[in-house]
Amino acid sequence: MDDGAGTIDRAARHDGGNAGAGTVHDPAHGARATVQGRSAQRQRAMVEAAAHLLIEEGFGAVTHRRVARAAGVPQGSASYYFPTSASLVSTAVEAAEDVRAAAAQDRADALSRERRSSAATARELIETLYAPHVDDTVVDVRLDPMLTAMRDPALRPIMRASRPRLLAAAQTVLDASGHAHVSDVDLVAHVVDAALLSAAAEDGRVLDHATETVARFLDHWR
Repeated sequence: MDDGAGTIDRAARHDGGNAGAGTVHDPAHGARATVQGRSAQRQRAMVEAAAHLLIEEGFGAVTHRRVARAAGVPQGSASYYFPTSASLVSTAVEAAEDVRAAAAQDRADALSRERRSSAATARELIETLYAPHVDDTVVDVRLDPMLTAMRDPALRPIMRASRPRLLAAAQTVLDASGHAHVSDVDLVAHVVDAALLSAAAEDGRVLDHATETVARFLDHWR
């Protein structure tokens, strides 16, 4: 007469004796796990693609078509995971701010500790606050989209949440460069943004002009 133990024993022998008592093999569950894993990878790839498109090209590049192409997934996948443009943009902003803050701190942490001139420190501040990379298109590609996000009630909390991390990176730059006496790092960050906006009206040397302005500000702090 069969009992439960006999059934389990035969199941274990059928599996080659490797399965523990009571182990249940569910091929369907394994298939679901594979599909879910592939789905998570696609979604992660799209989030990363959206973030980098926003950082490198601005809001105009964050479309379902562009994100899907950059992530190497079907366009339908982008529409499936991010049904509206607003949801896609919100995800892009949050991911981009995370990339930016992490890159800023990495750059600041890698900075050697030495006394720097106000001009050299100003340039380090600009390149840290606008990490992972910055060039003379920074106002059009980076700063204007950030200001736009700050004016959007749905995106403003994302921008505010990332600011403490950026300010911490800026403080690290000041400390490492011999400017620890500059105590209001939030004000410094505002001056950097204002200097970039003002420099955009000059002859195209945006970073050079902004660096000069921020350096003058640091000199006045002495």
